[in-house]
Amino acid sequence: MKLFKKLFAEKLLRFYEGTNAGIRYMGMIPGVKNHIKEETFAENSKARLAVGIFAQLFMVLWEFIKKFLYVFALIYIPYRIISFECPLIKANQELTIIYMFAMLTIVCGSLANNILFTVGDRDYLMIRVMFISPYMNFLGKLIYKMVTEFIFYFIILMIFGVSPLHAFMLCILTLSVRPIGEMFAIMSFDHFIWIYENRSVFNGTIMAACVLLAYGVPLFARRVSYSWMYAVHPFVIVIFLIAGAGAMYFLWWYKYYRKIVRAAVHMKHE
Repeated sequence: MKLFKKLFAEKLLRFYEGTNAGIRYMGMIPGVKNHIKEETFAENSKARLAVGIFAQLFMVLWEFIKKFLYVFALIYIPYRIISFECPLIKANQELTIIYMFAMLTIVCGSLANNILFTVGDRDYLMIRVMFISPYMNFLGKLIYKMVTEFIFYFIILMIFGVSPLHAFMLCILTLSVRPIGEMFAIMSFDHFIWIYENRSVFNGTIMAACVLLAYGVPLFARRVSYSWMYAVHPFVIVIFLIAGAGAMYFLWWYKYYRKIVRAAVHMKHE
């Protein structure tokens, strides 16, 4: 339990913030405020817990909606546009969705959207004010991201025409690649400092390349190679699971998170 509280201290703080915000908003509803007694939302009361749970469910739903809109706007809509000109693309919706998802979410999302180097004010609060270890703060955010993405993308991919089995495999692949991307980011900081110092250029290059490949290949080739179905092949999934487990082992035992966060905060405030 102590480890859980350290890993997810930011989420616990968000729970209390959501609870307080929910109670405050309820008090602003006409006709409700007069029926709320002072002891209704006392500490450790069931009513207060219920408000907190509802607030968290709302936040999780909002996160799901953002993921849904991302897939809809950047994957499904481009697929529909390209399919007007390319009959083979239209006839292979699942394959095209898998290809675009792999390029934009798995490759681009893992290499150019690292958690460790995106230190925000929230992270500053947790580390410098609440004295949460950068190590625990990072691992908690990574685990939360991996779990929520697995659940959200599994549902969303099925909504957009990917079979349950292939959606499940693709989500396992995504879950496995996330720690690999974080490990590469740390290795770039330790051994290729010029990449870290110019990471905006590096991230922009990765994103531009992935976008061009995601949309350009189906548009100009007028088809997506069936070999991309290997992305959901069990053998490939097992290989990446092993690689992801190795990356998680590396991240768990890495000792210099504080140094990286200090550098990230310094660059943020420059």
